[in-house]
Amino acid sequence: MNTPLVSIVIPCFNTEQFVAEAVRSALEQTYPYKEVIVIDDGSTDQSAEVLRTFGSSIRWETGPNRGACAARNRGLQLAQGERIQFLDADDWLYPQKLERQVASLLAFPTATPVCDGEVSEAGKIVRGFRAPPTCHDSLIPLLNGSLPTPAPLHRKSDLEHVGGFREELPCSQERDLHLRLASHGWPLQRVAEPLYAVRRLPNSLSSSYEKVLDQHFPIAHRVRAILEKRQAWNDTNARAVACFLTRDARHYARLGSHEKATRYFRAAREFHPSGGWDAAYGRWTRIAAALIGPLNVERLLACLR
Repeated sequence: MNTPLVSIVIPCFNTEQFVAEAVRSALEQTYPYKEVIVIDDGSTDQSAEVLRTFGSSIRWETGPNRGACAARNRGLQLAQGERIQFLDADDWLYPQKLERQVASLLAFPTATPVCDGEVSEAGKIVRGFRAPPTCHDSLIPLLNGSLPTPAPLHRKSDLEHVGGFREELPCSQERDLHLRLASHGWPLQRVAEPLYAVRRLPNSLSSSYEKVLDQHFPIAHRVRAILEKRQAWNDTNARAVACFLTRDARHYARLGSHEKATRYFRAAREFHPSGGWDAAYGRWTRIAAALIGPLNVERLLACLR
């Protein structure tokens, strides 16, 4: 228990310019009990040739292109460690990432360690990610904020229990995974230190925010289904999911997608009669939304910006 093996799983697709940095950041972890697994997802560039240069220091395989989630799930199947660290091939870990989080899990063995991180654009750190607070019930914190893929040091058995990543999703895969874990009861222990960096690329799928929002409606329904099966669906959870959808509806409205905004506003009221307005709006905008409707409020706010 004092020296758990950690499997670092890296999916790779056409990232020849970045994957070596990601692999090196995994190999150079100060925590010694680790293995590095790279799944090349049918790359057509020189990614496989880059991976060959690491020799026997990593385990890797290549196959047809099936998407990052399928590659992560394949890495999970191959992993021998009881703890799993996911890392995308264009991101990197700071050297003490595993050491810090293993120390946390040894101190708090029932919780999953999650850490802060940073965002890199054009070679510069531009902002930080703050992990959710330490909490016994992580559902509401994760509905209120995102948790990037590299942040947790997962327990392998937790990932297997929920079936890993959903391979059919085009984006928001990590949010879906984390909310399914949270719906099953996923305590978190925050390590308040930036221990990884996420690279933001201009053509990345996650940069298209509307595509991300599109996935949140089915994600909300999966959360409810899991909680109902566990007999844990209650007024607090319903209100939190409604707020999640109302905030998304407001984002749709700001993007000019009024039809989708209307759908999400309506869905939020179906999850909870309040629509989650008490958390998604300030006092005066909440009053205005009640008087003239939330979509009209967003149109009015757009004119005032």
